[in-house]
Amino acid sequence: MNKLLIGTAAAALLVTPAVAGPVAVTVGGYYNSVVYSQDADMYETRDLGIHNDAEIIFKGKGKTKNGIEIGFQVQLEAEGSGESDYIDENYIYAKGDFGKVEIGAENNAAYKQQVTAPKFLGWKTYDNNFKTWSKVSSFDKPLMDGVEGDALKINYYSPKVNGFQISYSVTPDARDTSGDSALYLDDGEVDSDGDVVTKGSSTALGLKYTGKIAGMKVKASYGINELDEDTGVAPREDTAFGLSVSSGAVTVGGTMFTKDADGEETDILHYAIAYKLSKATQVGLMMHNQEAPSGDETNITVLGGSTKIGSGAKLTYSYEMVEDDNPQKGDSTFMGVGLLLKF
Repeated sequence: MNKLLIGTAAAALLVTPAVAGPVAVTVGGYYNSVVYSQDADMYETRDLGIHNDAEIIFKGKGKTKNGIEIGFQVQLEAEGSGESDYIDENYIYAKGDFGKVEIGAENNAAYKQQVTAPKFLGWKTYDNNFKTWSKVSSFDKPLMDGVEGDALKINYYSPKVNGFQISYSVTPDARDTSGDSALYLDDGEVDSDGDVVTKGSSTALGLKYTGKIAGMKVKASYGINELDEDTGVAPREDTAFGLSVSSGAVTVGGTMFTKDADGEETDILHYAIAYKLSKATQVGLMMHNQEAPSGDETNITVLGGSTKIGSGAKLTYSYEMVEDDNPQKGDSTFMGVGLLLKF
């Protein structure tokens, strides 16, 4: 399968001999800032907290003389002066009748196809919530990017057939984001000090359906992401099934997620219901239930919504309750008001 993917990627690039015109470049992005009132049982927290999430995104797109679309994307982190990872995802791609191939430092294809709970707080807002919850509880995010993150990889997406699309990803070194640090090393190779140089190779397989059933908009996905267990590092396997159904102003959806890290299994059920009060305002309820290998549970409940207040601008608001069986974590509550800008 890996050799087939490499062959597809090579063919996609080799059949693009010349660009018909200059690659058009656009600049966009988002800035999301949330101010929290917070209270955590087991932590000395400030009464007030601030969380930022921002990126400036450069996109390029052009066409070859034979009609194949080629392009790139580079994302710059912009949320803080102390951010060490200034460049986030970055990749090139080719798209045509064969599907789409991406090469670069990007999330795997199963993650990008994953169907999750409706984001009634606004686009990307959950990234901030995830950061908050993970600091005061045993929270583990139910997303398919945990094995290798943005490590260099090849992603392939098949053409859509009757609403179905298959994707596959290969990551030679699940730790490598630099471009060549592990290019000539075998997976799991150790250095002179006996330390593992690479994290191991990984693969991801995804299947997604988008269509209508009985007049309702339906999205469903299944994904599996594996870290090769034969590389001298602890094996890891993530699986997720996602489903979303929309009818009128109501959307219900969620994810069943399992993380198996070296035989230690964490099970997560993450779901939400969202309701559009108007064209500008959406409210919702989200639930997160997580069972750790120890049997301890983490339960999170979120009530909130978002209101469009201008072109590309949303006001977000939420009340969040975190309950954790782990005696070292305890319970926490958050009340947040934020501003989300897309440009």
